[in-house]
Amino acid sequence: MTALAKAIMLACALVPSNPTTTLASSDPRGINSEAPKNSFGIRYSYSSLGITWRHEFTTLNHFEAFIQPISTDPVKEFNFYGGRYIHNFPQSEFPFTPYVFLGVGMSTYQNNMPNPLLKENNKLNKCFGYALGQGVETKISDHLSLSGDVAITRLNDEPDQMLGIIRMGVGMHYTLK
Repeated sequence: MTALAKAIMLACALVPSNPTTTLASSDPRGINSEAPKNSFGIRYSYSSLGITWRHEFTTLNHFEAFIQPISTDPVKEFNFYGGRYIHNFPQSEFPFTPYVFLGVGMSTYQNNMPNPLLKENNKLNKCFGYALGQGVETKISDHLSLSGDVAITRLNDEPDQMLGIIRMGVGMHYTLK
């Protein structure tokens, strides 16, 4: 069984059987203790920028979809499209909420200045990938939050090769109430 299959099975096991149940009793600060919410935001990670949509099933369980089509590196254009499951660990001792996540998606990569000595080319490559990471989120108002995370990302660059990247990401979300 591949590592990706094991990671997907773990994510499915963490999702509650009743996704509309809120966990107000386990949320001492009252974060998101009402009905499920949606939020929209912007996200930057590993030389790409884009928009996100997040659905909060409960205080603990979220799903986030993102489209990052804006590359910030003109030489090596890197874009990412995908989604991730987020599991929060709410607490009252600190002003932030730590979380872990598991994500899957597709990336596109193009080297606009290939090095012939390294046998690089400038063709557009499409890769399937997955990421596993952790981060923190802090609310700066009732509707606005900031997040930061780090992840180990694996991309299927070639049929028999995987490209591993440690990437950092930051984001800002506006929650609709």
